[in-house]
Amino acid sequence: MRVISLFVIIGCFISTLYSMKEQKEIYNSSSDSLQEKTLQELAIMFWKGKDLDSVVRRKLSDSYISKAKKNGDKARIADGYQMFMYMCKREFETYLKYSDSIIDITKHLKGNHYPATGYIFKGGVLRDMERYNEALESLLKAKKLAEDNHFEIQVMAAEGIIAELKTILGKNLEALEIYKKHFSILSQKQDVKKNEQNYISTTYLLADSYNRIKSYDSAHFYIKNGIKYSLTNYYHHFYPELVFTAGVNNYHRKKYKPAIDSLQKSLRLFDNNVDDIKVRVSYLYLAKSYKQLGEDAEAIEYLEKVESITNLSNYRLEIREVFEILKEYYSQKEDKSELLELLEKWIKYEKFIQEKYNRLDQEIVEKYDVPKLIRDNEMLFEQTVDNNKVLRFKLIIFGCLLILVITLLYLFLYKWKKNKYEEVLDEQFEKVKELKDGKKKPSSYLGFELSEKLKLEILQKLNVFENNKEYLKNDITLVMVSKKLKTNSTYLSRVINLEKQKNFTQYINGLRIEYCINEIESNKIFRQYAISSMANEVGFNNIQSFAKAFSKEAGCNPAEYIKKYNESII
Repeated sequence: MRVISLFVIIGCFISTLYSMKEQKEIYNSSSDSLQEKTLQELAIMFWKGKDLDSVVRRKLSDSYISKAKKNGDKARIADGYQMFMYMCKREFETYLKYSDSIIDITKHLKGNHYPATGYIFKGGVLRDMERYNEALESLLKAKKLAEDNHFEIQVMAAEGIIAELKTILGKNLEALEIYKKHFSILSQKQDVKKNEQNYISTTYLLADSYNRIKSYDSAHFYIKNGIKYSLTNYYHHFYPELVFTAGVNNYHRKKYKPAIDSLQKSLRLFDNNVDDIKVRVSYLYLAKSYKQLGEDAEAIEYLEKVESITNLSNYRLEIREVFEILKEYYSQKEDKSELLELLEKWIKYEKFIQEKYNRLDQEIVEKYDVPKLIRDNEMLFEQTVDNNKVLRFKLIIFGCLLILVITLLYLFLYKWKKNKYEEVLDEQFEKVKELKDGKKKPSSYLGFELSEKLKLEILQKLNVFENNKEYLKNDITLVMVSKKLKTNSTYLSRVINLEKQKNFTQYINGLRIEYCINEIESNKIFRQYAISSMANEVGFNNIQSFAKAFSKEAGCNPAEYIKKYNESII
């Protein structure tokens, strides 16, 4: 995991190893003897060295939590839960459970770094689980609590992970601005040492961001300094990440052999854990480096390795280039079978991730970017306006207009990008279909106007679709229906728009609600269903969308309709 760790908050890292003799004493000690220790002593014993085995750590953490519970000290109980989290850093569900426990037990504490710490831990693990929208929610809560309590380091930790979410969306310049602000704050603090974890992590993130915006010399500067600071710290914080970033940087600076050396080293440091996106990106850059050195067989081997371990849940934009290179390779080989399989996977991955990232993008704009813009505008107002009411009024108007323009521009670009993206995907689907059929479509295939014959043919197929009640299937999409009807999704959408006077979603929901109303009026058993079961029965995935669609068609919600109908038949 790459959560910007807050374990240092409990203040118990010591720079020397715990000796084997002392470990043995703890291992053989009784619970009673450990209970005689103070909480601070137990914490120091737990965190003193990274070579403590799991049995020793478990004894210490159990004793710590037991003593904290006896004292009724909620903050110290939460510290104990952090010990458990440290022992299960790779077990995401367990880590998430303890994060929730920390939040729950400390939710009423005031003036404390809890529960914000719990929310930061939760946001970090949700980010690693790729549950990005939930991660953002948790991080915004942490940031608000930290700001209210004036805990600057916590604010930076929450913002740092939000910046990583921006990086995932490709908003690298926005992420870089956050990291530069953090680096400036840390550099100005006299009590911050350059080998401390927060300083090293920020140095690494700056280097990674400069790589992403193609400022490779700046990235190289921060990589060198980050590695130097990391090696002077006993725990070598972020050393694997810095070595990985050096490999990417060396590739872009055309130093291919050093790039291979750094990337191979980073793979060993990451234990070749394929669940880590950095491991798969390392494979990609190894392939690109070998390709530049003329070793194509080695390059293809790494690319196919990435493709083989990629699935719907772990696909990320960082490895999109793997599929682009393999597509070109299979096309040149004229290997239609491999090309077809690759395209079908890639299209599925892209559709899924685009939907996920679009939701996150909208959340960041609505819940982070716009409120931040408002706050920045208010700060500008406070700093520059004293008693000048005219200037104050102008600033407020300007700020509101600026927010409105940015929001409208975002919505316009979002809609344009979505439409453009769907056009490209439709085109890719047609290419896949051509490969399957083994033949080209006529040039008029992509024409906008439809012949009467084609419209009639599609309408007849829609009648069969409706008669067979196939609209009741969950998760039905325009592409699925068009494939079922053996037509193009653009044609099908246009026929529904023209002939049904609805878009695809309205058309499907209308059929479902019509079916539902008929069932309510004709099927006594159906009327007794729970609303959630009723929604699922007619193809909806949740009650909210079902109730909204029902109200739109029937003028009232399902429960009200059933009540009125029951009263009418008495």
